[in-house]
Amino acid sequence: MSRRSLAEHTEAVVARGERMGAIAVLTPDAAGAMLAEDLRAEGPLPPVATATCDGYAVVADEVGDASEASPVTLQVSHDVSWKSRSPGRHIAGTAARIASGAPLPRGADAVVPAEATDGGIAKVAIQAASHAGANVLSEGAEAAAGQVLVSAGTRLGAQQLALAAMLGRRRVSVYPTPRVVIVAAGAELTEPGSRSRGGVPESTTHALAIMAQEAGAQAYRVGVLPHDRIGMRTAIEDQLVRADVVVTTGGLSGQEDPLRAVLEELGSCDVAQVALMPGRWHGVGAISLGEADQGTPVVALPGDPAAAIIAFEMYVRPLLRMMSGHAETARRSLDVPIDRDIESSEGVVHCVPVAISGPRDQVSATVVGDPWHPSLVALAQADALAVVPDHVTHVGAGQTVPCLMWNS
Repeated sequence: MSRRSLAEHTEAVVARGERMGAIAVLTPDAAGAMLAEDLRAEGPLPPVATATCDGYAVVADEVGDASEASPVTLQVSHDVSWKSRSPGRHIAGTAARIASGAPLPRGADAVVPAEATDGGIAKVAIQAASHAGANVLSEGAEAAAGQVLVSAGTRLGAQQLALAAMLGRRRVSVYPTPRVVIVAAGAELTEPGSRSRGGVPESTTHALAIMAQEAGAQAYRVGVLPHDRIGMRTAIEDQLVRADVVVTTGGLSGQEDPLRAVLEELGSCDVAQVALMPGRWHGVGAISLGEADQGTPVVALPGDPAAAIIAFEMYVRPLLRMMSGHAETARRSLDVPIDRDIESSEGVVHCVPVAISGPRDQVSATVVGDPWHPSLVALAQADALAVVPDHVTHVGAGQTVPCLMWNS
């Protein structure tokens, strides 16, 4: 049985994956994917000066003395049409009715809001002075021609896709979202709510599916595998048609657990003792349906829920972010003073659930639960993971510890 450091195991896991090849997809279907190209403005935005409110387009100097007590009355020359491919020409001494977002007629330099007028149709009384540029968004005010508006490597959300649509992009080039199949092994496991007596409700894969989605993947939680070798192999083979990565939990430590043998039958699975606390047995390999298949990466996590969640955080998340095109695969880390002493083992990375509190310039980390035996209860109450490096054996109360922030 091999032994390796967390850094070595993380490298072995990430090396199993490849960045997904960029493809062009319909803009609405790109939600959650990573942009593979820069989105640029093909021309200035807006392409022409536009009104920022409903009102009347005017020459500011012609209404410079207008007031509620002494309004300036102008003929209404026309209504600005949305159908115009280019703005019409403004007639001096008149006003043009205009809607917010419509192109400003050439020669006009301001828009008087409708509420500062009597709302006239043939003639309009301007009841407030204006100035050049008032309520006008000038040509190119939002972006210059060729300007990068969304950089490659950005995860596409509602705002970015709305911008792509505004640019007239029917399709965008993205890195596809990797598909992750998540299964659990263990004769003692039952589905939550099962009426069968005894057993342990399976909880880990619920957490891992959400964590995979948060990392930028599409997760398929299969749940508990059959415990017999044939049933387990069949269940895993059935999932390979839709999997870019397979993640398993449990089934690595006992000689009677068939998972390790099944994974080796389907390809390979190198199981090692990884210097990560909590957790002990971890596996990585590739499985396939035949020789023509290059193999799907498989990552085998410990069966303990807290250990599996922490292992996923430390080395599966970087794999998924790399595959989905993220430039940064590491979660944001913040050095925070911890509230109590922590003893650790030489050569082992020790992860401790902590709650973060205090104002931004005086944050502190409070250990949640037993630092030597983290639990799912502790993780549910924590905001971060304090990570004691493998060269540190003692952290005193008040010392700073790198903390991986869950919501970053």
